[in-house]
Amino acid sequence: MEKEIINESKNLPVPFDSGLLYTIVAIYYVYASSHIARFNFSTEINLLLSQILFLVVPPFLLAFIRKYDIKKTFRIKAPKPMEVLLMFVISPVMVIAGFCAGFIGLLAVKGIFGRVYIGGEITDIFSKNLVISLLFIAVLPAICEELLFRGMIQRGLERIGAGWSVFLSGLLFGLFHFDFQRLAAQTLIGLLSAYVVYRTGSIFNGMILHFCNNGLLTLIANRATGSASQGTQVVTDPFEIPEFSQLAEQYNMSMEQLLGAMAAVLTVVLVISIVVIFGLIIVLRYITQKTVEKPEVIKGSGKGMLIGIPGLMMIGIVYTGLGLLLLNNDIGPKILRFMGMM
Repeated sequence: MEKEIINESKNLPVPFDSGLLYTIVAIYYVYASSHIARFNFSTEINLLLSQILFLVVPPFLLAFIRKYDIKKTFRIKAPKPMEVLLMFVISPVMVIAGFCAGFIGLLAVKGIFGRVYIGGEITDIFSKNLVISLLFIAVLPAICEELLFRGMIQRGLERIGAGWSVFLSGLLFGLFHFDFQRLAAQTLIGLLSAYVVYRTGSIFNGMILHFCNNGLLTLIANRATGSASQGTQVVTDPFEIPEFSQLAEQYNMSMEQLLGAMAAVLTVVLVISIVVIFGLIIVLRYITQKTVEKPEVIKGSGKGMLIGIPGLMMIGIVYTGLGLLLLNNDIGPKILRFMGMM
């Protein structure tokens, strides 16, 4: 029996694989995506190619080269009905928590840098047909991003401990979105998805959670932008719009007072949402207590993650460029152009 466990563990990734994959994908995504943009494909085709070529192909190729068990590495197992039901219950609460964290993040970035920046590609898709929006914003990322982060990367990180694998997988997922404003929200989603996949042993539960989160946000955004005749207008400061000014006048408040009050309310809602999520996690732990598979920890294997440092440095440089861009420093755009992000 012990030999079977040892042989089986050899067919699964180690932290070295996670670090190597993160570095490869970071470099690949940052530089190669700019070359795809030169072909002047539509936004939808750009997203499709970047998701499949940069997020799906590398982990499966590495698993094939290293001769890992594909089914076990990527946790390709049908989820149980009770687990799926719980995903649908968790999703709306997660959306509320993510929205609150995102809005607070916007305020924090504005407070630090003086302004915020919203990219145009995704907002363009939001203003299109609902089916197209759901396909490219909800379905595609739910499949591709989960296969990368909750598949190969999380599996490899489990060799240093289940808790560390959930934390690092969620954090690396949040950082990979290259967005100061959404960093906290994306990391929260990544942590929850990582824990769900670990407890249930099925990547499909992570995909369902991811799809529901992006899908609900897409429905809200599409409804808000669907009447726009020429897509969504990208603004440098989302608070400097008539709706916020009118709201401040309605309650006889300055803009700073309005935003402060909104931040206070949303912080309370965020805390309540997190408490509810913890309650649902307790339910998840209860229904998976007899089926959860504890990973085999390999002492000293965490050193293999050092190969992921170049990838983290790459992402750090991009965040530095974004920060300088927000500060109106000319070096910011130069860094982003050099990195292929502009």
